[in-house]
Amino acid sequence: MAKSEDITQKLDRTKPPKIGKPKDVKFPKYHESVTKNGITVLVVQDKRVPLVTCRLVFKSGSSYDSFSGNDKSGLASLTAELLTKGTSSMNASEIAEEVDYHGAVLTSGCDYDASYISSYSLKKHFDRIFHITSDVVLNSIFAEEEIQREKKQRINSLLSYLDEGDYLAGKTFNKKVYKDTPYSNPVEGIESSINNLKRDDFRNFHKTHYVPNNLIIAFVGDIEIKEAEEFVQNNFSDWKPKKIEELNMSHVAMDDETTVHVIEKKGAVQSDIHLGHLGISRSNPDFISVLVMNTLLGGHFTSRINKNLREVHGYTYGARSIFNWRKLNGDFSVETDVKNENTLNAVIEIIKELKKIKQEKVLEDELSDVKSYISGNFPLRLETPNAIASRVINLKLYDIESDYYDKYVSKVNALSVEDIHSAADKYLHPDKLIVSIAGNTKEIKDSLKQLGSVEVIKKVE
Repeated sequence: MAKSEDITQKLDRTKPPKIGKPKDVKFPKYHESVTKNGITVLVVQDKRVPLVTCRLVFKSGSSYDSFSGNDKSGLASLTAELLTKGTSSMNASEIAEEVDYHGAVLTSGCDYDASYISSYSLKKHFDRIFHITSDVVLNSIFAEEEIQREKKQRINSLLSYLDEGDYLAGKTFNKKVYKDTPYSNPVEGIESSINNLKRDDFRNFHKTHYVPNNLIIAFVGDIEIKEAEEFVQNNFSDWKPKKIEELNMSHVAMDDETTVHVIEKKGAVQSDIHLGHLGISRSNPDFISVLVMNTLLGGHFTSRINKNLREVHGYTYGARSIFNWRKLNGDFSVETDVKNENTLNAVIEIIKELKKIKQEKVLEDELSDVKSYISGNFPLRLETPNAIASRVINLKLYDIESDYYDKYVSKVNALSVEDIHSAADKYLHPDKLIVSIAGNTKEIKDSLKQLGSVEVIKKVE
């Protein structure tokens, strides 16, 4: 007992324990193979629980909506939604009921770069669930009744979004940043384009882009490599590959000066602000240094921008900055909402922070705290099978080096103050901002003229 008391007495409980050196997180090993018809198959074995997750990703998303030159925004998204709404052998209700009966999950969706179908179930039911998954991929019929129902629901959702200042500001910002390129169109579409979509549009998009050589399948969980490959072989071997035309993203350049775009939201007592400019694509070699720089600037709760606007000035409950990366391009944006009378001052303070991090090197302690935050948060992003499936697919979808996740923490912690300064200097442009604000134009537009030319937008579709 005396020895135990001696040890306790030696502990100084007024001082926190020292933080250990961050260590790399070993990303689960995966097996990769390619079928004769071009399907990339990835398998991550994890037998701790009797569950299997499967994620199918087609390398065509909403950026292909208007590939023909016509406005068909929302096409890829609705095509993905309609996959589970009926096949040649099962209607929408039967699909839903059978998935529920087996305690499984089947979802589908779309982003700018890809369309996906995800499922998971107990190991003992996975054979049946994967058969249903392959059925909705291969044999969706796009029934007219389901098309009209989905279109109506989508339009109702879009109409409800028009009351949200954050949506209006974000949509306008996206349009101004990406100009006339495919990334300027919203994934969810707009009312006019949704109304104009016909059954042949969905069938043609499916026929063109849902092909084996455009597909990556990731299996994660209690499944053998050979077993996964047999599932693919048994369900997809007769599927014929087709050539996919590469998307030709036209070059987009930043404007030479800051411009302000104010969207009318009558009676609004606050302004929703999105400001920024073009950013980087996922393949940019400076990706990690930009990510760390942005985390320090506005990427977490104790970041500079949030401290300034929330704690120092009391303008908002929260503000953040983010580099939205995509395969062919990307953007940088700062987002917040403030009272009408604080609109101009909030924008000025954001610009001050952008200029400061470009002009002055960050402090060593500040950078160290951000590194610890990122290093500690990273393992939490690999906790679920679906998260692992998504990340292993990203390695292939965005042509990322295979050991990226294994070395991620080390690369973050190897960055210096000079690296952060270089990233800020190279990729932040506070003199070439697109400022998009949804709010009461009568109360805020005149004051904003000192930032740059002001465009008032009466209606956003």
